[in-house]
Amino acid sequence: MSRRNHDRYTAGDWREAGPTVGAILANRWLVYTECDLCELRIRADLKRIARERGPGFVLWGRATTCRRMGCPGRVTFWVRPHGAYGDVGMT
Repeated sequence: MSRRNHDRYTAGDWREAGPTVGAILANRWLVYTECDLCELRIRADLKRIARERGPGFVLWGRATTCRRMGCPGRVTFWVRPHGAYGDVGMT
């Protein structure tokens, strides 16, 4: 990632810089989930994910069920890399 203007990075560029949970932890990036239905936002516990699934686990392109009781929605993972213009959807 040699470009100076981080606002010109695409989601693919960020995915390449942090492809796995272990790499995201090493980069010290914030990851959170947001429900598409109820809009609940929760910070993802990356250390727990790495412990349970392994540091090679990939969050990119994944979705899971909402953790709010009774909500049938699905959550999307979002990452906030240092220097990014905004949050990046991990779709």
